[in-house]
Amino acid sequence: MRTDRIRVVFVSAVISGALVAGLTLTGCGAATPGAAAVVGDTRISEQTLTSNVQEVLVAQQKSPNTSDAALINSVLNRLVTSELVAILAAEKGVTATQGAIDSTLQGYLEQAGGEAEVQNALLQRNVAPSQIETFVRTNVLAQMIGQALAPTSDAQGQSDAVIAAVIETSMVVGTEVSPRFGTWDATKLAIGPVPSDLSSLPAN
Repeated sequence: MRTDRIRVVFVSAVISGALVAGLTLTGCGAATPGAAAVVGDTRISEQTLTSNVQEVLVAQQKSPNTSDAALINSVLNRLVTSELVAILAAEKGVTATQGAIDSTLQGYLEQAGGEAEVQNALLQRNVAPSQIETFVRTNVLAQMIGQALAPTSDAQGQSDAVIAAVIETSMVVGTEVSPRFGTWDATKLAIGPVPSDLSSLPAN
């Protein structure tokens, strides 16, 4: 079967974000020193972002030192939304067991036609092979949350319920992205453009 038929109900719909031109992993103006983003009480470090980006670049057979603004944006967006899903899941008492993760991943393998096809499809979404299990875990949590929030709805209705709940979670716990990477838009669950006054921030 075609790799584009892999069913990722929630995360695939929200990790793309707006593309931010001209960004690198070096610069100035972080709201919290050393943090790429802060989600509630959780700090997503620049080191974590850099590591995730480099894993994708290596998997894409590119230099790990390549500056790719769209990739950085996509990976950071995924890290933020995944943390928000995790926070919401904890609030709802939802847990993704290893069995559920393995079962979902097996479903991907069957739909796509094999491990290589799954890896290729997800790599196109800027998910490296080493990050697939975390990606699947987030999707499992999102689907379970959707079932809890809208048990009588279809998949689309459950997905909509999850997105609305994650948006609310983002607003309640507080979500902030380092301004050199952009501005977090909770209503879209996406990173928007770099603040227009970024150039006025002092250099490190």
